Amino acid sequence: MGMIKKGRKTALIVVVLAAVLCAAAIVVVSIPRDAGKEPLKITSDQVDLQVRNVRFTEVGDSDMTLEITADMARYQKKEKLAFFDKPTVKMLLKDGRTFVMTGDHGRFNTDSKDMEIEGHVAIASENGDRFVTDRLRYSNAGKLIETEGSVVMENRNIRVSGVGMTLSLEEKKVALLSKVRASYRGERREDK
Repeated sequence: MGMIKKGRKTALIVVVLAAVLCAAAIVVVSIPRDAGKEPLKITSDQVDLQVRNVRFTEVGDSDMTLEITADMARYQKKEKLAFFDKPTVKMLLKDGRTFVMTGDHGRFNTDSKDMEIEGHVAIASENGDRFVTDRLRYSNAGKLIETEGSVVMENRNIRVSGVGMTLSLEEKKVALLSKVRASYRGERREDK
């Protein structure tokens, strides 16, 4: 009789662990298109699952693999939203290009795969281009990274600043939308 109870207890523990692991596997996946400028904050009673030191890989898109690591992730199942503290988002495109985005807070919609990152946001590409802004949106459907805020783009040769930016991953084009100023690094050295 003692063996039967022990067997049931072990089976119950296995079932509970399996449920937790399933929930953890779902945890880190997507941002709604209508999110707009809504703050990236949630209250604790809305959180279905919270995980520290999380690593998540999304391989559903044949054109791109998305890897997200963060100090903390919170998942809201009903809204299909994952919230991240100190996220690092690595985008690996099929053609070999990579972009790494970092920031203070992030929000990811598990359905649309859209994302927002805010607070000390930086984007770095494999060829040495770097973008710095306060907030950006990534639209998975259009493969487009956008911001309405101030942005600085720099690489070894040039520094360009402006307000508003679109970065098309498909067309491999970046556009700064207004108040654009550029300086060549060679020119700066000559001025000194």
